[in-house]
Amino acid sequence: MLKNHSHLKTLLTIFFKAWTFGFISKSKFQLLNILRQSIYPLYIIHGGSCVLWHLFVQIHDYTDILDVGFNLTDLIGLYQALMIYLGIVIYNKQRILEVFEFYEDLLEDEDVIMVKLRKRHFGRSIRIAYICAKYFLMATLAAFFLVVGYVLMKSDFRTIMFFDTPGISRSSIWFYPVNLMHQFFLFFTSFELIIISDVVIMITIVYCQAELSAIAELISLLNRRGNLSGTKPGMLVRKISEVHLNIWMQTKKITAAFYHIYFHKLMSIMLCMCTMFLICHSPDPDISVGLLGALVMILQALVLCYFGQLLADCSKKILDAIYMTMWYEMTVRDQKDLLMLMMRFRRPIKVEAFGFGDISIYTFVQICKAAVSYAAIIYTVLK
Repeated sequence: MLKNHSHLKTLLTIFFKAWTFGFISKSKFQLLNILRQSIYPLYIIHGGSCVLWHLFVQIHDYTDILDVGFNLTDLIGLYQALMIYLGIVIYNKQRILEVFEFYEDLLEDEDVIMVKLRKRHFGRSIRIAYICAKYFLMATLAAFFLVVGYVLMKSDFRTIMFFDTPGISRSSIWFYPVNLMHQFFLFFTSFELIIISDVVIMITIVYCQAELSAIAELISLLNRRGNLSGTKPGMLVRKISEVHLNIWMQTKKITAAFYHIYFHKLMSIMLCMCTMFLICHSPDPDISVGLLGALVMILQALVLCYFGQLLADCSKKILDAIYMTMWYEMTVRDQKDLLMLMMRFRRPIKVEAFGFGDISIYTFVQICKAAVSYAAIIYTVLK
């Protein structure tokens, strides 16, 4: 468990340092620190302006669905990367790190009642999170290089994102190295920022889910006699209240941070899926790249929505467990405490997004249906 936890912590550290140049020591001048954090968003804006220049100036034939579709996807992806950088890396960095430190303290806590439960549930959840993160990153990275290779061959090794960097003539000796290096770095950094941010969200939710599962098992102990060295039901109820209140307060920070981030992510995913489905309908006989891009978008949406569903299921599990307790065998005081717990558990811990509501598998299905519908409508109009 600790080994997998260490890997996830390292990934989290890299995520918050790589794009803000955190490996460079802070300056005593605040202006220099602000400029350092502004380098990458300005670079994204520059990349977006290059894509817009290509769409409105360099493209002469808008019937080329492959070219238009890829550039629209790039533009949407750059927008998503910018929102992630501002929403997670800059404004919510401290909040996410504080919550992660809270979970680290839980793993090191030697509470007699909770230590075995946490060890079991955190061990299983962290292992699942590590495996999912590992294969998700590997699969998306492989898809990235496949798409890059396809575009390179399609453009005769001239470009990676289908646009020509403004200000450099094709006859210049600097055209190919500058165009390829600039586009590869822009595409790679924005793509990895998006994908790793999905993993960061997944890790945060999984840790919360593990603690909720431990609480659900702790509640089930109320129905067992002779557990935990004869711990009285009243003490268990108070312990449940204390542990749940702590996790509820920490999770409120995360759900507040993810409220708008999920909106930008899911909206961008839906639009990118739409453009990928359009590319699949292009006259080009090779539709594999469109299907590959759509598959990456579907996988990304599934990761975000599945773990949101997982968190909601754990909250429901806690509510069901508290209703199934043998409350009638408790003292009146303990029954009153249990009633207060029931009232708190009626407000489940869940992930919400602006414009999408509660995040669940149903959200994933709606996004896929909407993307297919919009793509079909646009294709019919263009045809």
